[in-house]
Amino acid sequence: MKEDVLGAVVEVEKEIAGNLAHEKSSAAEFLGKLRSDSEKEILREEKRLQFALDKAVSEAVANTEKKASQILEDADAYSNTLVTLSDDVLRVIIRKHITRILP
Repeated sequence: MKEDVLGAVVEVEKEIAGNLAHEKSSAAEFLGKLRSDSEKEILREEKRLQFALDKAVSEAVANTEKKASQILEDADAYSNTLVTLSDDVLRVIIRKHITRILP
């Protein structure tokens, strides 16, 4: 009788050990899949963020170029206006401002 109980205990222990090994294997496989899925998701997110960054930089460059072009156009128009001023008008402007410079 003791031998039957002991044999049953040994069988149960073997079954538990087998179940434990199977669960460890399943857990390792599950963790590996999670790791792989996470790495793929990280790569997708990195690509999405890089695309968004590239787009934002391109838009910023385009906006800056547009503003710079407008500033140059305005400066050119202003310089053309100054070129057309007569010497008499320039003298009046210089006299007006020179009093602030000279004591």
